[in-house]
Amino acid sequence: PIPGADAPNCIDGIEFLHAFSAGRLSSVPKRVIVIGGGDTSIDVTTVARKLSGQAGGAAGKPATYTADMVTAQAVFGGAQVTLTTIFPLANIQASPREVADARSLNVDIHGGVMPLEILRDEKGHARGVRYGACRIEKNLPVRIEGGREFELECDLVIFAVGQKGNLTGLEALNNGRDAISAGGLFEVPGHPGHFVGGDIVTPHLLTTAIGHGWIAAEAIDVYLAGAVPAKRPKVDKHQFELIQALRHAGLELTDYSHEAVRGTYQAGFAVHNFDNRAEREIIKSSEQFLGISRPSRAWSARSGV
Repeated sequence: PIPGADAPNCIDGIEFLHAFSAGRLSSVPKRVIVIGGGDTSIDVTTVARKLSGQAGGAAGKPATYTADMVTAQAVFGGAQVTLTTIFPLANIQASPREVADARSLNVDIHGGVMPLEILRDEKGHARGVRYGACRIEKNLPVRIEGGREFELECDLVIFAVGQKGNLTGLEALNNGRDAISAGGLFEVPGHPGHFVGGDIVTPHLLTTAIGHGWIAAEAIDVYLAGAVPAKRPKVDKHQFELIQALRHAGLELTDYSHEAVRGTYQAGFAVHNFDNRAEREIIKSSEQFLGISRPSRAWSARSGV
């Protein structure tokens, strides 16, 4: 445990994201420190930056925001969000794309440092974090003696340093690691009729959790029918049928006349899956060129200009 981590403005990353998803979180303070380094911590940093990008409501600001507007405001203003991780930046645990997205929002990332103490003010609230340089041995941080120490000021500290399940009421399924074990069909060993999937088995991608659910759903159907489950293929995959998914959601595509059409965002024959990343990834011309300088007088004289 880090001394001072029980300050009232030190919170858990999963709780932060859950509050955001539930609509209970609409803003963040000006200085936020996220301690982590995995994909969850990246989610926390990007949410914090975008939340700060949509704060406002002053005269002249729109009442509603598109994703691009929020992202643009987060890039050029909003909260100062800092991510720290015990791993060197070259070995950060989050995926490179997630890290790139965070950096595109001007999230400051410090690698190879470990939190030593949460600094408190006179009211007991966290006012900053003291860090020390570290190296990784057997996947654990070891402080470098004589290495640099520094402090970062903050108004909120969010810990996203690992995930564990809240198994209150499901203690019998706990495998001792605050997770639930699963068999090949995502059945819970020793608990007939129980099936599980997602991050509670092993933290991974959303698509992985969907795959777990698909296999478990088929296994549940076989279990309820009293049949013997067939052996799953060695390479287990599920093909996503877009048209079938739309129909399942009550959305039927209309025929396309194969003629040029402008403005298809409301058309029944078009499916849009587009994320405008221009504000984050395209360098504006004003930032590419420094302008044309006037020639010096000496050069003008020699050239006869």
